[in-house]
Amino acid sequence: MQRVLLILCCIPVLLWASGAAAKPAVSDGGPPKNTRWVEVSASNTELGKATFGMCMGCHGVDAAGRVGIGPRIASKTYLAAASDDFLARTIKKGRSATTMIPWEKVLNDKQVEAVIAYLRSREPVEPAVLDESELKGVAENGERIFRAVCSGCHGRSGAGYQETANGTGIGRKAFLDSASNGFIRYIVSYGKSQTKMRGFALKNITAVANLSDQEIEDTIAYLRANAW
Repeated sequence: MQRVLLILCCIPVLLWASGAAAKPAVSDGGPPKNTRWVEVSASNTELGKATFGMCMGCHGVDAAGRVGIGPRIASKTYLAAASDDFLARTIKKGRSATTMIPWEKVLNDKQVEAVIAYLRSREPVEPAVLDESELKGVAENGERIFRAVCSGCHGRSGAGYQETANGTGIGRKAFLDSASNGFIRYIVSYGKSQTKMRGFALKNITAVANLSDQEIEDTIAYLRANAW
């Protein structure tokens, strides 16, 4: 009898554990890692395409972006570095002080996942291997690099379109609190394909400024130290 009761007591725990493993929840405990859990199926993609109609006003047809309003999302390097958690959190929570409003009260979880599936279907690409090691940059050195290399497109304070028509906002806490070091390292190094954001890494043959790994670290440290 005791054995039967023990088994019965364990069943709910096992069911809960199996359900939790099936679909990770969007975490609010720091920058997400580059994991994917959204199913890119025909039904999901079809629903996502229809739902994305709400997004086209800012992000353009086929997520190609609208300069000065909303950035391009259909970018291979961007989608390679962006986890499903990162995309879901951005859609749900938005980006404060930008045109990206929070959609969590408008779209349900199924619609959010469908939009992600649609974006993935637009630019199919394998997840990038990101360097998520501890940041080792020096903010004071990064300020010089940011002023000389980044501010022309992203603005003096990293406000993006509010300061310049050339680049997106990268200085706000809303972005920096959700973007991992690995994500930023990858985009700075390899650029955002299909946009004017080219890679900056020394090892990148099409690099704009040939920044060393340490210079990239310093720039990220400067952004994080001055997030607003």
